[in-house]
Amino acid sequence: MRSTLATGLLLLAFAAPAPAQYGQWFPPPPRPVAEFSGRWYLNGDLNKRCEIIQSPSGRRAEFINENGSSAWGTIRGDRVWIPDWTDGVNDGLEGRVRGDRIIWPNGSYWSR
Repeated sequence: MRSTLATGLLLLAFAAPAPAQYGQWFPPPPRPVAEFSGRWYLNGDLNKRCEIIQSPSGRRAEFINENGSSAWGTIRGDRVWIPDWTDGVNDGLEGRVRGDRIIWPNGSYWSR
């Protein structure tokens, strides 16, 4: 009887679940967000200043265009999304980050 009990306990010890891994039960830790804060220029024109002011988390930011209009948006990977601005066709404005440029749907860009 003792050997059966000992064998059972031994099997239970090895049958314990493995520690949880990211993606299995817990979301992966957030990836670092690139630094976008600072001065930008519409189409590289030094007379058309724009600005991005990132929140401490880096995922939200205030975008200020060359006319001084501002709106809040988000930064995710190689895309920025500003829901209150539009390109005239779509609701919201999505820009794609390419190096030190944000390319807008109409072909214009912000550079730094």
